[in-house]
Amino acid sequence: MAALGIDWLGQSGFRYHFPIAGGAVRVCVDPYLSHAMSGGKTRERLTPIVIPASRLRADLVVTTHDHIDHFDEITLRPLAERPNVIFAGPSSCRDHWRAMGLPPERFLRLDQGESLEVAGVRLTATYADHSSGDRRDAIGVLAEAGGFRVYQTGDSEYNERLVAGARGLAPDLLTLPINGRGGNMGHDEAARLTAAVGPRVVIPNHYQMFAANTADPQDFLDACRARAVAARVVLLRPGRRFELERSVQKEEG
Repeated sequence: MAALGIDWLGQSGFRYHFPIAGGAVRVCVDPYLSHAMSGGKTRERLTPIVIPASRLRADLVVTTHDHIDHFDEITLRPLAERPNVIFAGPSSCRDHWRAMGLPPERFLRLDQGESLEVAGVRLTATYADHSSGDRRDAIGVLAEAGGFRVYQTGDSEYNERLVAGARGLAPDLLTLPINGRGGNMGHDEAARLTAAVGPRVVIPNHYQMFAANTADPQDFLDACRARAVAARVVLLRPGRRFELERSVQKEEG
């Protein structure tokens, strides 16, 4: 039974290993593997860089919006040096990509409500209430491959439009921010969204990177318990792999 492998890279960065015939397709979302946010001051980053960008292997990289800890030039440039890596994200990220002087054909536009299939993965851009550069076209992303569905909300405030769009997605895995500042939902709002989405597993993110913008994941765990959330809450350590098996229902189907 092939499993979905999940690596948390820190902040909102994840790499998903979707099982496919003959191996896996690696989808990386919002990798931040530098000290760009702190102007190069290494002491300001609480979570160490788990892998240098030059060594990060991925087939597809999604940037959900144009903020440095999600669209990081220092991380993206070495990835762009590999001709087989494909990039996707909203229009604001595509414009930034082009401004970097990188090949425009390597970056696929993925705005809210749009879908595309690339590298054996189906991507759908979902609604997110968050800024992106000088726009508000940030996205969440639903990634589907190998019999798994992963919904990463991206950075977003909590509101009814977000909840309405997330209902019915039926993901195996949900990842979402819990820091409660800078345009993001807090731990209790994240628990409410988890209850509405109904994933098998939920992994919180966007904490323990910067002292001024973090949260205690135990508060999210407690909020999920208080709301009787059925999903399994997994608190990952950056750099550690978590494997999610296929559900019994999907195997029987």
